Amino acid sequence: GGVKVSLGSSDECNNSLRQALLSTLQVGDVARFKTLLPDTLRHPSPASKSDLDHVFPSPVQGTLLHVAAKKNLPDVAKRLIEHGADPNIRDLSGMKYTPLHYAVEDGNHEVIKILLDGGANPNARESGFGRTSLHLLLKKWKSNEDNFKSCLDILLDHNKINVDSQDDNRATPLDLSCKKECEYMARKLILKGADLQYIGRNNVTEAEMVKTTFPDLLEAIVKSNDLTAVKKPRLFGDELLDKGLKNHDFRRFKEILNDLDNSEEDKSSILEEDYGKTLLHYACNNGLTDFVQELINHGADPMKADKTNLNCPILYATRKGYFKIIEILTTAMESEDKIEDGLKQVDQRGETVLHKVAKREYRIKEDEDDRDYKKCLEVLMNYKEDINMDATDEFGNTALHYAVLWDDQSFVRHLLLNGAHWGIKNESGIMPITNIKATVLEEILDECIKLNNTTDLEFREFEIVLNYCMLVPAFNALKPETERLKYLSGSDKHKHLLCHPIINTFLHLKWQRIKPYYYINMIAYTFYLFLLTTYILIFHRIIEDSSSSPIGNNSTSNIDGNITASSDDSIIMSFSMKISLQILISIFTLYIALREIVQFIVSWRLYIARIENWIECSIVILTVFLFLPLDNLIHQSLAAWLILFAWTEFVLLLGCHPKLAVYIAMFKKVSFNFLKFILMFSFMLLAFSLSFYLVYQVNEQFTTYHQSLLRTLAMTTGELEYTDLPLSAFPVSSHLLFIVFVFLIVLVLMNLLNGLAVSDIAVIQKEAEIVSYKSRVELITYLESVFLVGACPLFDLMPASLRCCSTGDDNILIRLLNWLGPKTLMLRDCLKNQSIKMFPNRGKGRCWEICDCHSSSLERSHIDSAMSVVITEEHRVADSLTELKDHMANMDKAIERLTEMVQNHVLCPSPVPKTNSSRSIGNNITVVE
Repeated sequence: GGVKVSLGSSDECNNSLRQALLSTLQVGDVARFKTLLPDTLRHPSPASKSDLDHVFPSPVQGTLLHVAAKKNLPDVAKRLIEHGADPNIRDLSGMKYTPLHYAVEDGNHEVIKILLDGGANPNARESGFGRTSLHLLLKKWKSNEDNFKSCLDILLDHNKINVDSQDDNRATPLDLSCKKECEYMARKLILKGADLQYIGRNNVTEAEMVKTTFPDLLEAIVKSNDLTAVKKPRLFGDELLDKGLKNHDFRRFKEILNDLDNSEEDKSSILEEDYGKTLLHYACNNGLTDFVQELINHGADPMKADKTNLNCPILYATRKGYFKIIEILTTAMESEDKIEDGLKQVDQRGETVLHKVAKREYRIKEDEDDRDYKKCLEVLMNYKEDINMDATDEFGNTALHYAVLWDDQSFVRHLLLNGAHWGIKNESGIMPITNIKATVLEEILDECIKLNNTTDLEFREFEIVLNYCMLVPAFNALKPETERLKYLSGSDKHKHLLCHPIINTFLHLKWQRIKPYYYINMIAYTFYLFLLTTYILIFHRIIEDSSSSPIGNNSTSNIDGNITASSDDSIIMSFSMKISLQILISIFTLYIALREIVQFIVSWRLYIARIENWIECSIVILTVFLFLPLDNLIHQSLAAWLILFAWTEFVLLLGCHPKLAVYIAMFKKVSFNFLKFILMFSFMLLAFSLSFYLVYQVNEQFTTYHQSLLRTLAMTTGELEYTDLPLSAFPVSSHLLFIVFVFLIVLVLMNLLNGLAVSDIAVIQKEAEIVSYKSRVELITYLESVFLVGACPLFDLMPASLRCCSTGDDNILIRLLNWLGPKTLMLRDCLKNQSIKMFPNRGKGRCWEICDCHSSSLERSHIDSAMSVVITEEHRVADSLTELKDHMANMDKAIERLTEMVQNHVLCPSPVPKTNSSRSIGNNITVVE
């Protein structure tokens, strides 16, 4: 376990103040400390509570109050408590001491008095051996007995002191005082009401132990009439633990609780014990259902976390699988309207209730009927709207990560059907989907297709319901709804599931929802391309000198041969047209630039990984440079590259349409494999270019190396021009070199590349439907990410003036995106029940019910694919029933045979062995006597 530590402010001034306060305490400079931390009645505190409770690392391993308690600085301790320091905070040592533990251990009675007056718990236990302040008092008793007597008197004067508290070895302070032969302490404890009938670890009562160690003590107390001063022992949580929880004595436990005072102070002191753990924690951890219910009835806090590992009661119960206790706790939290906060609680490792259930850390025995992790999950799923299904622990693991790790498909099925995200990466970069079998995921998707009203497939109103619960974002947030499909499409063993009716119908509906944005973007870019191409063909059609240009330094051509320099009207018209085109092109270029900036903010890692984005950035940059007053030859070169990039981008945009995605996929795949293959064999091309340069340099096409390289590349494509090569200079070697080149490069390498391209195209054509859906997922996810600005990981880093919150903002662009974003969502607004209905037998009528707005539709192929799943399931059920009937028939036959055998055995018993009333004569003759 760990300790909850306040890390304090990260501000540099606060850090320097902490260090200054610590330094003054370490050297014992109290005057300097009081100057740094003045009296609160006269001056406001310069230090916050987080500064005062800051736990310093090794070698200090404690707070300022710990240091003051160790060094016996009562004035410092008082000043710290006045400023709000926590007297019960624990250090970082293995014992998890409070300041009171240190003060008691060293006998600093003044500090003890100040800490107790400031709210220190006298019964707080250290975590090493479970000792309280009374136990620790005896540790150094003999070193300064008078001083420790004063400490004891101060502790016993406290009205909440528990004189019968036990350490982890079940030893009480009276037990230890007898062991250490401290008669003064033994006498004081008896007078305070120590339980003399308690049976300690040696199986003897405390009274017998006192008589053995101090034979005259009890008699002396009786003779001096001090017996009347013996106080009635108070009830403490420690006693409840012993007599109730640890002994599982529910009747006694209930009686003690019913006898408690009604004051909240007394009740809280009893319900919380053992260095931060409560009785409810113990009961939940040990599966004591009746005890849990009784504690809840008496006001125990079902949400209170302990101070060691931050586990709350429901985390203890889910860790061990006590489903009945979970029902009690959730009911209690729901009655207090705290169910959402209660189910979001985490321990020190960041684990939620779902993590605890999915991890299944403890093996369940067959006779443990009150433990069942599956039932725990079922109870929790009743409150799935209040649970973060995708919460991550300190290692970035979700509950689905652990469910997949255990390879329990029932848990995986439950979590996925309730919206768990299969695409979240942990710190090791592992996603749950990588370990989920495709067959299992397909079965889960099949479960989302149900028959609603009848099993008669011929009935006209035969109804199929498609449930999209697996795709709903957590907490109905404004997040991309196709995000998890992106991870599905990126997995080779799962991508075929994009063709499943649940997913392909959802993608079809999403495409109908989002395609207007695609067409708007396509139309805008088409206008830009038309204007840009017109501008370049008019003003950069002919290479001219800057001095001969009639329209300024940044023009390289004339509009037409009919326009002359002497025609002022033509020049003005040409200039006006040029300025108009530049303005229009600049507007569309600004649109493209803003689009790219938003896309980069949404996900810069994905942005730089896509070649299309580099092309789009190049288009923006080249367009800007094209309008700058540069040399005409530079403009001509920029225009050539710009028009190439612009039309290439147009083709890629067309390829984003699902109908055309297959062809773009072919182009990209073949291009990538060609490039990879050519890079591998580029060294051979370099070698041949060098050889040709050495042998054929008498030819003007091979006079320099770079000319030889370009000529070699041209020859690779088949333009050999054998007759133009100077083969006579080196008759033998030049002919052999040419033959080797033709064989290895022209014949072998080029045909190998062609074969590779044919193979790639065949694979893509085979998976054409998958490629189409994959392209649709990428496009929809991208557009959703752009419009749903709140889903952007860099959104929180943006200045407040650039964001749009619920109260509104003046930023027009962000407000526009936040208005458009929700319109791209289906599950949040349109499919409020996260499902649609199909009616396959309605004929030409409307065969679906999607949403009230009737703005979406399905294709017949979608209905047929869903129908095929239903029919397959019906056949499977029918086959199972047939097998079951056959099995039952076989069992009936077996029972009949057994019955017949039993009846035959009863009616025709086995013959009784014959007695010696006959004797044999010869081999085959028997004589009966």
